[in-house]
Amino acid sequence: MLDHLRRSGRASRTGLSAATGLSRATISAIVTDLLQRGAVVVVPTPEDDQPRVGRTPESLALDPSSGLLLGVDLGHTRVRAVVVDAAHDVVASGAREYPAGSPWGDRLRVAVPLADELLAGASPSGLLRGVGVGVTGSTPAAARLGEEVRCALADRYGVAGRAGNNARLAGLAEVVWGAARGASDALYVRLSTGVGGAVVLDGRVRSGPTGSAGELGHVCLDPDGPLCRCGGRGCLEALVGLPVVLGAAGAADVDALRRALDGGDPAAREAVRRAAARTAVALAGAVTVMDVPLVVVGGELADVGEHLLGPLRKELAKHVLASSVEAVSVRPAALGELGGALGGVALLLHDPDVELVSPGPSSPGPSSPGSSSPGPAPRGARAAAARGPDRPTAPALAAPRS
Repeated sequence: MLDHLRRSGRASRTGLSAATGLSRATISAIVTDLLQRGAVVVVPTPEDDQPRVGRTPESLALDPSSGLLLGVDLGHTRVRAVVVDAAHDVVASGAREYPAGSPWGDRLRVAVPLADELLAGASPSGLLRGVGVGVTGSTPAAARLGEEVRCALADRYGVAGRAGNNARLAGLAEVVWGAARGASDALYVRLSTGVGGAVVLDGRVRSGPTGSAGELGHVCLDPDGPLCRCGGRGCLEALVGLPVVLGAAGAADVDALRRALDGGDPAAREAVRRAAARTAVALAGAVTVMDVPLVVVGGELADVGEHLLGPLRKELAKHVLASSVEAVSVRPAALGELGGALGGVALLLHDPDVELVSPGPSSPGPSSPGSSSPGPAPRGARAAAARGPDRPTAPALAAPRS
């Protein structure tokens, strides 16, 4: 039951019964004990989980003072970081830019002060338990770089560290908290300076034996097309990467592109329509092969909304099997630019080796990693009161606190 709360963030007693297979009476007895011990607390029920009629059920979450988790997304042009507590509340978040193509050492020199700043502001809420890092690329060289970055940050803070491809992690975050929450099978595509994605099958993000599952950005659409940074030609990323679309639209950034689209600018509309059509071809192949009913579209280019999603749906319908057209849903990502960093947190939450320990009855604060299980101190109500009702939680991260 604690593992379910760790992964899902919060759940009602009915939800815990369904997730664990335990009877309502057994769940009630266990919850009473855990509340008395301070291992779980009562929290507000997410709006999406509230019934339309009748009484809203009480929701439970892990004690937020059990620890903090740091998620870091080292993208092509900026680092984004987020600090989340054990109850899945966002404690702090932020972003810093660096030039495209910056060496990894330079990216870390930007990332570390940002992480330090966020953790300094969050420190009264608990101790850091782990850091999850997302990096670009899925080649063996990228995996090695990810390990180096993971080790550097984990060693700096003296905590457990995990690393993965940042697009895959953004897809994981959408499964846990976002547009694919509750879906067993889905595709996630991230349209930004780089183009990546994730494959979700049976509720799990698949990486494949080489770690390249979901690499939609390097699906070849034109063997004679432009050279891609991966060394191939005509890859989706080389055709619809954000710099390509902005250049074709004559826009300096996504905000300018959105304004041009809203104003009916023909160059902007054609650039986005062409990007949507090419993305739809790549997605259609994956949808057809895997019979996946849900496509989630994220990344900076997705910020133009229906200007992109409308043509993408139309083009996708042309290329999937006729029997699948009505079954396939295309949704915008729900977690915004922090999806990759939140995926780093989700990576830690899904790893039972990363400990989240509730403090014992006589300890002055959160216990250190590796300490014993919590004692019978009635801390739940105090922790819930300290958190307050207004702190945002991971499922509502459109505008998190910073």
